[in-house]
Amino acid sequence: MTSNEDGISRRSALQTLATTGLALGGLTGVAAAGGSDGDYQAPADYPLISTRGHFDDDGNLTSSGTTYNYYGEGDWAKYTESWHDEIIVFVHGWNQDDSEDQDIDGAYTCELALEQNGVSQTNVGYSWDSDRGWWTAVDIAKRNGPKLANWIANWTNNGGDPIRLVGHSLGAQVVASTLANLHAWGYYNAVETVSLVGAAIPDQTVSTEDKYGDAIEYSSYSFGNFYNREDSVLNWAYSSAEWDTALGEQGIQDGLAAPYNYQELDVTQQVPDHGSYYEPGDGCMPEVVASW
Repeated sequence: MTSNEDGISRRSALQTLATTGLALGGLTGVAAAGGSDGDYQAPADYPLISTRGHFDDDGNLTSSGTTYNYYGEGDWAKYTESWHDEIIVFVHGWNQDDSEDQDIDGAYTCELALEQNGVSQTNVGYSWDSDRGWWTAVDIAKRNGPKLANWIANWTNNGGDPIRLVGHSLGAQVVASTLANLHAWGYYNAVETVSLVGAAIPDQTVSTEDKYGDAIEYSSYSFGNFYNREDSVLNWAYSSAEWDTALGEQGIQDGLAAPYNYQELDVTQQVPDHGSYYEPGDGCMPEVVASW
C-alpha cells in the first residue's frame, strides 16, 4: 500500500532519540492569492519540531539531514502546562518561509482558533522545507513522513501525551506519509486524531483501495477531512499541476471505500479561501474541534 518515496523502511531510528501553461511562477501566483490566515504573529520562542535545512533546492538531503532525524526549536517548557494532557501538532503547507516566521505564525494562528473553541493544550508546529518548487516540495513532504513518524514514535515510547495532528494544504502529504510509516513500523492508534484542512493530496489516496487507507485505519484513532468546493488554489493551481483532484476540494473520490474511522465534512460555507481554514473566527476549527 505504500511506496519507497514515503520512506517506509526503518530499523535503527528508534535506537537514536532526536533532539528536544503552468510554470511554477503561475502556481506561486495563485497560491499567493489564496487568502490570508489573519496575519497573527507568534512569539519568537514558539515551539517547533523542525527539519528545516535537511533538503536542498533540488530536494536532496543535505549534510544536516538523514532519513529520520529532526530537531526541536523554541521554548517547549514555557508553553507546556502541567495540566495539559495532549499535544497538538500543526503541519503547515507549501511555500512557507521560516525566515519570515510563516511556520510558527501558522501554528500559533491554529492554536488561537482552537482556544477560541475551548481547546487549551500544548500546541507546537512542524516546520519543513516547503519553500521549494512545487514538485520538489511534494517529494520533500513525502520524505518528511519518516521524520515526523520518528518524532511520534519517540514521543510515545517516552510516555508523551496523546497526539493530535492538524495538516493544512501540502502539510496533508506530510501527515499521510507519517501514518504510512507508523503503520509499517507497527504503531497502532499512534495518533489520537488527524484533521486535514484544505488537503493538497489526491482524492483517491485515502481510500482503503489505495495508498494510505490501511495506514489511516491502523495508525490513527480518528481521521477527519475538511474540504472546500470553492477553494480556488486547489480547484485551479493544484489540479493544473497534478492533473488530479485534491482531497481538500471534493472529499474522497466518489465510489471508493473510505477507512472505517474516516469522516469528512464540506466546510465551503465556513471557509472563504485557502488560507483561512485555521483562522480564528473565519475558518472551520469549530467543526474540527466538534469532530474530536
